[in-house]
Amino acid sequence: MKKYYSCVIFWVAICSFLIFSGQTFAQPQQARCLTCHSDASFTSGYNASTHGHLSCSACHTGIDDIRRHSTGETKSNPVRCASCHSSVAAAYNTDVHAVIQNMTCVDCHQKIHTITRSDQPRKISIQEKCVRCHAPDDYAMMGHGRAVLAGNPDAATCTDCHTLHGTAAMTGATENEQGALREAYTMRCKTCHADPGVAERNNLSTRIADTYDQTYHGKVLQVGHSQRVAGCADCHTGHNTLSSDDPQSAMHPDNLYGTCKTCHTTMHKRFVSFEAHPGAVKGKTYLALHIAEVSMILLLVGVFSFFWLHTCLWWRRAYLDKCRKRQAGFIEDTLAPHCRDEKQVQRFPMSQRVMHVLLILSFFTLVATGFPIKYSETAWAKVLVNMLGGPHMAGLFHRIAALVLCALFLYTLWLSIRFLFPKWQWRGWVGRLFGPDSLFPNLKDLQDIKGMFLWFFGKGPMPKLDRWTYWEKFDFLAVFWGMTAIGLSGFMLWFPGHFSYIVPGWVINIATIVHSEEAFLAAVFIFTVHFFNNHIVPNKFPLEPNIFTGRYRVEAMREERPLEYERMVAEGKLESMKREGPGLWAQLFASVFGLGSLVLGLILLALIFWAVLFY
Repeated sequence: MKKYYSCVIFWVAICSFLIFSGQTFAQPQQARCLTCHSDASFTSGYNASTHGHLSCSACHTGIDDIRRHSTGETKSNPVRCASCHSSVAAAYNTDVHAVIQNMTCVDCHQKIHTITRSDQPRKISIQEKCVRCHAPDDYAMMGHGRAVLAGNPDAATCTDCHTLHGTAAMTGATENEQGALREAYTMRCKTCHADPGVAERNNLSTRIADTYDQTYHGKVLQVGHSQRVAGCADCHTGHNTLSSDDPQSAMHPDNLYGTCKTCHTTMHKRFVSFEAHPGAVKGKTYLALHIAEVSMILLLVGVFSFFWLHTCLWWRRAYLDKCRKRQAGFIEDTLAPHCRDEKQVQRFPMSQRVMHVLLILSFFTLVATGFPIKYSETAWAKVLVNMLGGPHMAGLFHRIAALVLCALFLYTLWLSIRFLFPKWQWRGWVGRLFGPDSLFPNLKDLQDIKGMFLWFFGKGPMPKLDRWTYWEKFDFLAVFWGMTAIGLSGFMLWFPGHFSYIVPGWVINIATIVHSEEAFLAAVFIFTVHFFNNHIVPNKFPLEPNIFTGRYRVEAMREERPLEYERMVAEGKLESMKREGPGLWAQLFASVFGLGSLVLGLILLALIFWAVLFY
């Protein structure tokens, strides 16, 4: 029993020694530190501070000999806050305050020995720290800062935009770094301004963010290239987020000209009537923009309703007729091409064929470079823009293609004038305008439309068509309307500042609507109606090559355009129209280029429909 008690007493003594030693190590020589460091800044309030549970040597390491330290022979190691705050220190290593201004933790977290958690709201506490160095008027009294001081919990304080320990530097940054920062700050703005809850509590509209995304700046930023466009802070000048009715606001009417002129160096004062967020301001109406939108919608609905119905009915009737002929044995099913040596009829001269090839190239370039910006939120937009070398290169290609298309339009206009007034002879121009060789509509076209719909439903034969059909005339005349609308609006968007000397800025908003919707009309019409009428219709599928070869068979002329055939025979002109069939290289080009264009157009059409249906 004595032996047992002896063991217990021994272990109790050991544990007591360890406990006493632990207390001594937890606060090594704490009393000795205060013997010398007795200043009130060290002693008063330290125990109640955030770090009060730590001993002196927890931060001031490297003091192995108190005697030598007290005589000044040795000093403690530099305080490393990162020893405990490692994640914060890792973020702060890239902070502008550390990298450029060489600031340490205590520059912001002052009076470190007595520091405690602030009794004020966190946002106000952060703001008060920042304005020690940064001029209060630059932020604290400008928009967000003023709302923070007023106690609005939704208002952004400094770290909501700049982050707490990872503030990036704009000064000295490369163009790509500045673009990345612009994108990051814009996304942070949208975090609050696109939040329905925040918007409702503060009587704002989430359309502020939505309408920015629909601008050129917002669309280019969405595809990942923000170096050349303006973000939120570029127009709202960073910290100055005051309401536009405040005289200090960058958006105030008296200051708006200077704000816009920062980027748009060439502009008239009337440019400021441009609406950067149309429809976003509650209670404000945009009648002209609304009329433009409704007009374009009605145009789209009207054109596509008629021609898509026309296309569906035509395909149904033509396919039924083809099936009946095949069943009757009039059509041989074979994959082998027919080799014919007979003469063919000249339909398009070389100049028109070259024009059409240039038209195809420029049109496809415009669609491939313009629609990724129009539908910038889609997954394929960024991929396509990057393939083209980024928005800057895409814009360059777009403008070059636009100039080519404008040149083709002007040349077509010149040919039309020469057709009406050959050798500048005015006599007989009315007959030429409404004659069979003209692309201008006449009463015969109305009869043909009626006859086609009767044929669609089996109520009559297919009408006899002349050299130009009513759908071909529509295609031709649509160029004049389309090029006027899309061309003029395109130049206005290309040179908005210059056009502000002619029209007020809100006309640029209308130009944006017209350019976008007219481009949609042109692309979808070409890739659906035009492709069907000329290539996908059952009796021509998969390709009508005569626009590339310039010639087609006499039988095709007699079948498709009987009135022209009869007229050429009656006038004795048919023989003079006959030519040798196209050579091997012409046929090869027609097949490769024609089918390639057809496939590419259908791919672009699928991407457009994908954007419309799912975004």
